[in-house]
Amino acid sequence: MKKNSPSIDTLVLITNRQLLKDDISLATYGVALSRGIERLQKYGKHCINHTEESSLPYNIRRTYSSTVKANLHSTKLPGARADSAEPDNWMRNHSSLYTLCRDTDLPFEEYLQLCDTIGSTVVYHGKVITNREQLAIVLATAKRIHLPTNLIRYWQSEQEELWITLQQHFQDITMWSTVHNEDDIKLLASLGIPNLEYVLISPIFPTQCKTGHPGIGVKRGQELLTQIQTHYPQVQGIALGGIHEHNYLTCLQHSFTGVAIMSDFMKRVHNHI
Repeated sequence: MKKNSPSIDTLVLITNRQLLKDDISLATYGVALSRGIERLQKYGKHCINHTEESSLPYNIRRTYSSTVKANLHSTKLPGARADSAEPDNWMRNHSSLYTLCRDTDLPFEEYLQLCDTIGSTVVYHGKVITNREQLAIVLATAKRIHLPTNLIRYWQSEQEELWITLQQHFQDITMWSTVHNEDDIKLLASLGIPNLEYVLISPIFPTQCKTGHPGIGVKRGQELLTQIQTHYPQVQGIALGGIHEHNYLTCLQHSFTGVAIMSDFMKRVHNHI
């Protein structure tokens, strides 16, 4: 991520139906989610991935560039990028988008239905898994699974069968996890996860999800990211907790690849209901 750039390399949307404070059906919620995700996906496509472009042979780079710019011009929504009054305006300029489905209060089958509605951007949450049969279904379905460090500890102590089974499939899955402190780093370092892709570092700023916590701040978050990268050089850090349009740039100006948002995204979802 280039410093002082307004674009977000990776934007992670986090779902949480409880924030809507509405008694809505799963079908209505799924439709609203998909609309919000599709909206942000469309705008995100307007970001040219310069890394991808620079990796092309020189003799076709010019053709690639002109083709991409033509496509962007043809699909751009009129005036949308300039309308700062839009509540999701700041979320639009990103290169990669994922949706972490955090609605783990749903029954397992309904959770799977919701993930299907979200589509290709979905990251499954390990908390929804309670037995080996469910784990097998998720392993066969999910491209990415998020296992926060507190869940890993729980599986190790209370769900040993699940933990052993997951370890047997380490090579087959792409994992995400969380980092709050040095203890989390020690845990992840001890596991030797082959495909640890992202860690969500939180809470960066004060957030309603962690009432009374002042937030660790971007400098402390960057220190934790540097520490975990000594064990997993390939892992990328996502800033989580209290992220909004007035502070996300501060995260990008440090070592974070991107940001994760929940409250602001769920406000966007609410507008589609």
